[in-house]
Amino acid sequence: MKPMRHIWIGPSAALLAILFCGEANAQQTPDCRLLPKAMLEMQTMPDGRVTIPVQVDGHDYRLMVDTGGYINTLSPQLVKEQGYESQRSPGELRGMGTMRLDHYVTVKDFAIGRSHGKNFKFYVDDFNDAFEDGTLAPQVLGAYDVDLDFAHGKLNLISPDHCPGQVTYWTKFSATVIPIQIQGLTHIRIPVTIDGKEIMAVVDTGASTSYITMRAAKRYLKIDEKDPALKLRGNIPVNGMVGPVYNYPFESLNFGDIKVSHPRIQIVEDKVWDQTDLLLGIGILRQLHIYIAYKEKKMYITPALTD
Repeated sequence: MKPMRHIWIGPSAALLAILFCGEANAQQTPDCRLLPKAMLEMQTMPDGRVTIPVQVDGHDYRLMVDTGGYINTLSPQLVKEQGYESQRSPGELRGMGTMRLDHYVTVKDFAIGRSHGKNFKFYVDDFNDAFEDGTLAPQVLGAYDVDLDFAHGKLNLISPDHCPGQVTYWTKFSATVIPIQIQGLTHIRIPVTIDGKEIMAVVDTGASTSYITMRAAKRYLKIDEKDPALKLRGNIPVNGMVGPVYNYPFESLNFGDIKVSHPRIQIVEDKVWDQTDLLLGIGILRQLHIYIAYKEKKMYITPALTD
């Protein structure tokens, strides 16, 4: 990533109560200090996505950090190892593409660092990945501030009870501050600019690739199937559905004053996504230091490495 112009400066109460059980109550008077609840080592999967350590009923596992997820999930292998009996859910959850989640298990004790949740429900996903044992979605992440320090392989979960705006501990310069919208209680949407055109994008650490739909490419960027710069990669599975996927030489992606040059964003057939025009996956996001303040509804961003 090549920075453009930089001016460096720096869920629910019930869920918080569950996750913070056994910890001291938040101070009653305003305190501008950041209070970490968990400081975790991230491990990078082969496709660039990251996992963090957790404990499931006292056993060590790794969950993939999925800011674009709907709900927390566990793998069938973990469910089998723990001897859980899955229950059919009253309804069915639909993920992107053809993914369906209709069974869940109840974990008596779920721990991230020293934070514990009791009788926590996880849906059972159908993936089989040696590098992850499940996914951690905003169902949990949204109870904290989430600090993603990709350059140093750290993820910090921080209490949201602090003075607004005073979070950029990692740099003496300024961060770009971007307002966020929470779509469907889970998805983070932010305004970005691609080649001079503003588009709303979903921030998804659980996606290995960044995508823009053909309809959005036509609407905002005047790119269509006849554009000579468009290069067909072939009919490729995306979220369980097969359709044409294209490469395109985008010049820049901007988060306010922060610029990512020549971002790798693939153009996909519209049917792959529902309402999302642009999805930003881990390949782009890991070039940044990202602090998500769910309670403030703001995202603080710098390049991954700063002074």
